[in-house]
Amino acid sequence: MSGEGSWSVRVVDEDGNGVRGARVAYQCGLISGVGTEYTDDDGWVTFDLIRGVMGGVTAVERIWVNGEEVRDDAFYPEDGDTFSFTLPS
Repeated sequence: MSGEGSWSVRVVDEDGNGVRGARVAYQCGLISGVGTEYTDDDGWVTFDLIRGVMGGVTAVERIWVNGEEVRDDAFYPEDGDTFSFTLPS
């Protein structure tokens, strides 16, 4: 179940420029599943916060960029949180 609020990821190259069309995916436990979006012209993608049946935000357990795992520790995103990952050239 989606809730109010969102969190964002920016994918940049080694020069700090946004990467267009990068595939960003995340996993929220076994029940909540995964979400996948592609970055915009400036390297940004935004995801809605996912809330569980009790109303709390569901933990994001992993993030991948173009199929490569870039974060593998669980965290609870808050509205407005941003994360940045650099693609190697």
